[in-house]
Amino acid sequence: MKTSILTIIALFMLTACTPDKDGIQAYRESEAMPNAQINIINLWASWCQPCRQEIPTLSAFATQHPEVGVIGIALDQKPNVEKFLHTTPTTYPVRYHDQDATVVFRRFGNNTGGIPYTVIDAPQCGFRQPFFGVISTQQLEDGIAQAQRQCRR
Repeated sequence: MKTSILTIIALFMLTACTPDKDGIQAYRESEAMPNAQINIINLWASWCQPCRQEIPTLSAFATQHPEVGVIGIALDQKPNVEKFLHTTPTTYPVRYHDQDATVVFRRFGNNTGGIPYTVIDAPQCGFRQPFFGVISTQQLEDGIAQAQRQCRR
């Protein structure tokens, strides 16, 4: 039963998170993050090979952990992001931002401007952990566990 529910959730997310007839949406600085106690925000670009490498890891993690909010923000042109997502769909929502990337970097604490950049954020308890470079499943699991421990205090 649990497996079938997760399969339904994964299929729903897959259809909801690939470009539709109107394409993907632009990221807005005022946009709320996923409605979860703990969120993963991934900054990436379609031209960035390390970024492309970590997308399947993030997709698998999002499917296995539906209680965690995951969003990707592509710092790239909309057509490039849509083309990439048609060949490599995600199981989590993706937005694009084709303006000044420093706005996005600043919001999520990326002072160097490097990508890929992932942050685990639990705003209710003040937890924020950044990761530069390709993120692994183990790093995601460890970061989520740390956030959960801090939020239980």
